[in-house]
Amino acid sequence: MNHVQRVGKVANLVIFLGILGIILSILALTISQSLAHRGYGFGYIMIGLFMMGLGYGIRYRYKYCFYAAMALFLILSCNFLFRLLAHHTSYLTLRFVLCAWVSFRLIQSIPSMHELIATNTFPDRDNRFIRFLLRKKHS
Repeated sequence: MNHVQRVGKVANLVIFLGILGIILSILALTISQSLAHRGYGFGYIMIGLFMMGLGYGIRYRYKYCFYAAMALFLILSCNFLFRLLAHHTSYLTLRFVLCAWVSFRLIQSIPSMHELIATNTFPDRDNRFIRFLLRKKHS
């Protein structure tokens, strides 16, 4: 995987998690009390929107969005680790592992982001899910 693809995939991952958080928060506010008890709600809608904005900022090669996304996921990882140590639930384990994995992927992409900035190239904006949907639509 080259630098363009690595940063593009990380940007898509951050955008996807932002969208997922927004959807789960809307479900928590409308029909699911169990999601509301797990921390989703209006506050997480704002975090999800922030994640989406950071993901699109990474797509447009803004290094500050990249570092802000890294800080956000590291903070979320620490938060879920602290809550996991206090409550020991499988749901918190899943959220911790997911945030830690995204943090690892972001840290792993630091040299790639520097390379993109140095060569004045943009991350890969190709999304295999959109490509799949467009292929189905044209069929």
